[in-house]
Amino acid sequence: MSLKTAAANPDKQALADCRAQIDRIDAVLHDMLRERAEVIDHVRKLKGKLPIYIRPGREAQMLRALMARPQGKLPDGLVVRLWREMISAFTLMEGGMKVAVPVPAKGPDLWDVARDFYGSFTPLVEVPSAVAAIKAVQADKAAIALVPFPNGKDKDAWWPLLAGDPKNALTVFTTLPFEQLKPGRGNARNAMPAALAVAKLYPELTGDDRSFLALQCAHVPEAEMKRLLSKAGYKLLQLLSQSAGRGGSAPVLYLAETDGYVGRADTRLSRLRAMMGSRLQHLAPLGGYAVPLKAGRR
Repeated sequence: MSLKTAAANPDKQALADCRAQIDRIDAVLHDMLRERAEVIDHVRKLKGKLPIYIRPGREAQMLRALMARPQGKLPDGLVVRLWREMISAFTLMEGGMKVAVPVPAKGPDLWDVARDFYGSFTPLVEVPSAVAAIKAVQADKAAIALVPFPNGKDKDAWWPLLAGDPKNALTVFTTLPFEQLKPGRGNARNAMPAALAVAKLYPELTGDDRSFLALQCAHVPEAEMKRLLSKAGYKLLQLLSQSAGRGGSAPVLYLAETDGYVGRADTRLSRLRAMMGSRLQHLAPLGGYAVPLKAGRR
């Protein structure tokens, strides 16, 4: 463009300059993505062979740190969506994994939520129910099972499968999505609003967490269970129950969701065991999740 033409069309020249600047920024971003991929490849070699290449606690802390930075004119949802896509793609570089996703014949499912969270390339395996998703992981047909948040109305509850495992092999390790967007902003046509992820992986402490406990006991009514959990030092958010057999004297399975992090060696577990004595037949931490970001959080 000649100087005479540029002077006559200052807006066109400014637009051309802006587009050139965007091209330069895109090139820098691409270079940095390539550099990040090289670092991830080095990390993979340092780690060696692992059953599952996920660090949910680190992912949560990384996204919280990014969203705590000034966001400028970035639209809500963009940063988390970009980083979730990168995290998932780079995780596949470290080692392949499949995610079992419940898609029932009727009602809402978790497919769109799964694709949003695990990106465009992670293999998703369609299963008819949350129980089937967990069984797929137990049979090593998938690395991760997605399940809906537990509630008292579940006819086909998934959590007793985890609660009844004496090895305590499968636990909840994260929730998705990690940023709660306003209605209509996510890819959710027929989707449940949120899910939990279950794997042979225990979650890490992130500083803002929630946890699950499974208990099987005899002759402990719900009101007393709430009191015992509180006395042991847990802040209870939800308590669900299910009979572990038939008849009024059958043991009861409890699922407690609590505020804060509960590790496998949490001292409050031994305190609870001591208070319940012989009435407690089984107690196991079932993992938990880092509390997700709220919409528009800065």
